[in-house]
Amino acid sequence: MAVKDYYRLLGIDTEASREEIKKAYRKLAMANHPDRNREKPGCEELFKDLNEAYQVLGNHEKRRQYDLLRRHLLESHVYYQDNLINDLMEIFRVFSRGGVGTKGFGGCRGMGFGKRGCRRWKDTF
Repeated sequence: MAVKDYYRLLGIDTEASREEIKKAYRKLAMANHPDRNREKPGCEELFKDLNEAYQVLGNHEKRRQYDLLRRHLLESHVYYQDNLINDLMEIFRVFSRGGVGTKGFGGCRGMGFGKRGCRRWKDTF
């Protein structure tokens, strides 16, 4: 699920007050209003996004829900170094047809590699 970053859109900090949100919205809305920028393509869409951001961040309850959703999505996409190392080791093991062990890339040389694959790693896949 993709969530628009309203804070970045308005150019404010996540701890911004209501007055700061309002000031940033008004400044950007005036600069990007479709009636003032008829020759610029995409201003209407940007203006709609700015309005949506202000509607959410300007309302205390909507802002609280948005912050909870945003925090949840950010935390769920954290990729820890341990997971990365384990995944890389698994990739090396699979693509080397034998895995990475204490002796390095052993492969399946002399282990009956045929139509059914390596008997050494038969139960792994």
